[in-house]
Amino acid sequence: MYILSIETTGKYGSVALIDGAAKAVSRSSNEEMNHLQDVMVLVDQCLQDEAIIPDKLSAVAASIGPGSFTGIRIGVSTARAIAEVLELPCVAVSSLEGMAALADEHVEPTVRYFAPIINARRGQLYGALFVRAGKGYKAVIEERQYMIDEFLNAVKQMEVTDSELVFVGDGIDAYETEIRNAGAFVLAPVDWRYQDAAPIARLALRRFRAGAVVNYEKLIPNYMRKSEAEMRLESGTLSSKIGKLQC
Repeated sequence: MYILSIETTGKYGSVALIDGAAKAVSRSSNEEMNHLQDVMVLVDQCLQDEAIIPDKLSAVAASIGPGSFTGIRIGVSTARAIAEVLELPCVAVSSLEGMAALADEHVEPTVRYFAPIINARRGQLYGALFVRAGKGYKAVIEERQYMIDEFLNAVKQMEVTDSELVFVGDGIDAYETEIRNAGAFVLAPVDWRYQDAAPIARLALRRFRAGAVVNYEKLIPNYMRKSEAEMRLESGTLSSKIGKLQC
């Protein structure tokens, strides 16, 4: 059995293929935000390099967000299209949990808490705090949108020893000063800071075996907030600009 996993919620797109023995291989793009052009190329590379024909796939997994709105749409739409054509079930995986799993592959066993944070701009982030629980992860601070100070205060209230907690994600790029001022936490280096399809594949394999699959039509993106255009439309800002164009 093989599961194909797609991760396009961050700057760089990636695709992974995992087998029943949990051996994963992945291919990544070096182009920032080039998901539409890259994702199917990466899928083809993964399958061809491993000499796997599409009929050998058992499921398709996607990182459903949060993250880049455009990236989420591309990844989920691609996974749904492949699953529909091949008549395969889908597995949904949170990008935040995938980042926690990515960090867990690189840190010392003494690090038990994982704080994935994605820059949502304007002093905001998408984040959560996970703790290692058996073979998986439990969210002890829920996945949602936060102001940076709000999230850091929530982390400090957990009374976790700084060296037990690692931050991961491009939120570090935006808020490193604030994080360092909050405590001596471990910060993921750039070589494993960002979203990657391989941990998404490993999480998807566990969920597939547990029966946590959905039909392609029910693979739903998790944007975690409305797009800027939608918020501007609701506030009237976009409507007023459109009105001026029509005058």
